[in-house]
Amino acid sequence: MRNRKKRIIIIVIIMACIGIVTCLFWNGKEQGKETITNLVEDLTTYEMPEEEIKELPSTEIIEQTEEQEKEVAKEQEVESESFEEQGEIAYHGTSEYPNVRLGSYKGLTYYSQIDSRWRSHLYTSVGNSSQNIGTSGCGPTSAAMIVTATKGAITPPEMGDLFVKYGYRSSNNGTYWSAFKFVADTFDIGYQETYRLEDAIDLLKRDHYVIASCANGLFTTGGHFIVLTGIEGDTIRIYDPYLYSGKFETSTRRGKVRVEGNTIYCNIYNFKKEANYQKFFAYQHDGKGEVNNIQQVNTAGYTRYVKAKIGLNVRNAPNGRIVGALTNGSKVMVYETSGEWSKIGNSQWVSSNYLTTSTGISNSVDSYPSTVGEYRILKTITNLYSNENLTGIRYCYLPQTKIRIIKNISSSVDYVCCVKTGRYAYVNKKNYK
Repeated sequence: MRNRKKRIIIIVIIMACIGIVTCLFWNGKEQGKETITNLVEDLTTYEMPEEEIKELPSTEIIEQTEEQEKEVAKEQEVESESFEEQGEIAYHGTSEYPNVRLGSYKGLTYYSQIDSRWRSHLYTSVGNSSQNIGTSGCGPTSAAMIVTATKGAITPPEMGDLFVKYGYRSSNNGTYWSAFKFVADTFDIGYQETYRLEDAIDLLKRDHYVIASCANGLFTTGGHFIVLTGIEGDTIRIYDPYLYSGKFETSTRRGKVRVEGNTIYCNIYNFKKEANYQKFFAYQHDGKGEVNNIQQVNTAGYTRYVKAKIGLNVRNAPNGRIVGALTNGSKVMVYETSGEWSKIGNSQWVSSNYLTTSTGISNSVDSYPSTVGEYRILKTITNLYSNENLTGIRYCYLPQTKIRIIKNISSSVDYVCCVKTGRYAYVNKKNYK
């Protein structure tokens, strides 16, 4: 009898323990549900200031070189889901989307990822300070152009923040392809995907804007997203978020596109042959094609160097009479191009075939190892300069500022990029820590 009572007591205690554990488990589970719900309800609600909306288009195409583009290409790649196990990062068809408050509708608007207003804005999922809109933000910049053109104004950094928050920014250098379906679902835009250029062209004709994923080719030396905004006959209109002055006047790109302001015109044949496209993401619009041209784009000249051992003739017009000559290595500013000719001054034209993005002349730089791509720390308050002879505009930086070396100019001068601000300038090497 005593043993029986003891067994009953033990059973009661065990049942009580099970009840307590079960209660704690379900409470924890419900709390977890509440936490998840709170996360879902913590939606992005960004109201763009009216003064910012008025200044939305990127109105300056800055001067850069092919070497700088190659440096950015190391940071910027396009990434499909095959690059790594997607897990929670991949698009799973979720019914939960952010509730983004857009600015007023402005129509088709050009954005540059290297616009000074946001090029230094971090675009990273791993806290990498070198990953920003300027170096790897072609994906969110292209997506921002699509949404602004179809629904309402949103800027590249805001789109980049969405991609990071919801898992569409890879840990390496790219935006996942699945981000573009996420954009279509979030902003309720008719959407199609295709790998065929013929299908993309047909969609352009049927009132779609198309984001194209491109690998090393006409538009990039690495990986890149561009926006196809329309088609006229056999010519595609393109917004390139990484357009800089003179980008398509290098020897491998010259004559394959036409650039007017912020718009690139490329015929279907050259696009098919040279763009190295991978996939297309198409978004439907209402067919109005309204273009937001608030300000004229600044397409100031860009720098080139003469590459001709016996010198280069200067002519009064393309293939005109000789009016002067330039020595090998001379620095010129190109203001206009016509076929194979470059205008470098009033009634002064030279053959584009003898211009290059670097001097091409051996100097003291060849006598020591290259440090291009390496990082340095400034040891004291330091002036960086807009000109390679350490003149022009001065930019003052504090000690401990981290910079990346873009080009070795001489034994004492480097062309660098400030990691934090994205500023490109020249510095005396004696200031390195």
